Amino acid sequence: MGGQGSEKNRQNQNRVYFSARLHGEIRDLCALHWPEETCGLLIASKAVPDRIQRVVVARNVADEPQKTFEIDPQTLIDTHRTVRETGEEIVGCFHSHPNGNALPSNTDRDRADEHAFLWLIIATNHTGALASGMYRIMHQKNIDADSGENIRYFQRCKLIEQDI
Repeated sequence: MGGQGSEKNRQNQNRVYFSARLHGEIRDLCALHWPEETCGLLIASKAVPDRIQRVVVARNVADEPQKTFEIDPQTLIDTHRTVRETGEEIVGCFHSHPNGNALPSNTDRDRADEHAFLWLIIATNHTGALASGMYRIMHQKNIDADSGENIRYFQRCKLIEQDI
């Protein structure tokens, strides 16, 4: 029972709406900063969390920005304060992969602490932005109760470009 309804909910959870203009701006920014990883936050209304309304670009403060990213902590704090006041929420992050791969890396999976958080990955190389991938991190209880660890995996989302 409930198979069709739960299937529809799962499909809807895997759709993320994003304006083509905003997506293009992020892709251009990531290409501009190649060979370093670019990063930032995805912001949506609490009422409609599957529609990205805006992004907050952050400084990449990682020790090795050509290999990984770390969102500037002050940007994160400031953004949390702002969204509390505006009825929005941080629903995900974006970053680039200067190796040209739009798939999440093992490092991405290991750092993905918040269940259902969106990850937009922009593949770049010396020629520009190549591809985009939107993913939702999923945490699943491990069958082995003794381990105490969740299994983490990325679920691919359908990125739907649409004026918002």
